[in-house]
Amino acid sequence: MISARWTVVPLAALLFAAPARAAGPTQKECLAAADDGQKLRDEGKLNTAREQFITCASKSCPAVVAKQCSQWLSDAEREIPSVTFRALDEQGKEILDVKVVIDDVTVAQAIEARALPIDPGEHVVRFERADGRSVSDKVLLRQGEKNRIIEISFQSKAPAPATTPGPVVAAPPATPAERSSFHVPTLGWIGLGVFAVGGVTTVAFAAAANSAESDLRERCAPTCPPSEKGPIDTKIALANVGMFVGIAGLGLAVVSTVLANTGTQAAPAQAKRAPGVSFDVGPTGAGVHGAF
Repeated sequence: MISARWTVVPLAALLFAAPARAAGPTQKECLAAADDGQKLRDEGKLNTAREQFITCASKSCPAVVAKQCSQWLSDAEREIPSVTFRALDEQGKEILDVKVVIDDVTVAQAIEARALPIDPGEHVVRFERADGRSVSDKVLLRQGEKNRIIEISFQSKAPAPATTPGPVVAAPPATPAERSSFHVPTLGWIGLGVFAVGGVTTVAFAAAANSAESDLRERCAPTCPPSEKGPIDTKIALANVGMFVGIAGLGLAVVSTVLANTGTQAAPAQAKRAPGVSFDVGPTGAGVHGAF
């Protein structure tokens, strides 16, 4: 009996001495945190959305909600930009005793080495020193941008030296380029005519020879007499002559046209003679000529 009592008493003491567990969020709080987190995420407020996703990812939330919030939490942590700060004094040396203010909200009382998560978007970063001096700059943070260093210097920027505009020199008027007109000389037209005649002759006699040869094959091939083959050979010879004449005419047209359009430019007009009077004496009389 005594041993049983001593066994029960220590166990009861341990149970009553154990600290009570903190209760997790209720189902209603889980659903509200999931809904608010999605709205904040869509507005680009990833930092605040992350806190909501931490709440609804708790084990005390329904399993489906907790699983989805865990995924959203992972996505938010991956997309939240993070920044570190660097401040330089008037001599360009790094200083740490600087308060960091972002969008009029103090985020650090001094420069720290750890990266600070900031919502994506445009922000105004201001460094303030204990003596009241401050400098600021506008930055744009992009989703997923990690460990970006924002550096702002207290060095005063020297004004850009003023430049005195020099005299404007008018460009000389452009001289219009002389144009030489392309033309076909008389020999070129003659050559083209010969080429046309030769082409027509070639086509006509070649067609006639082909027609006669076809007719001959139908009538007596292969035992046709040589006398009937003579006219066909004549037509073929005339077709060849026409072809060579056409080629010669085309060559004449091309050569004459090229030579006519590649000559030197026309010589400038002769300078006007100075005014004066001259006397000419010949066997038939004398004359007076004037140039004015």
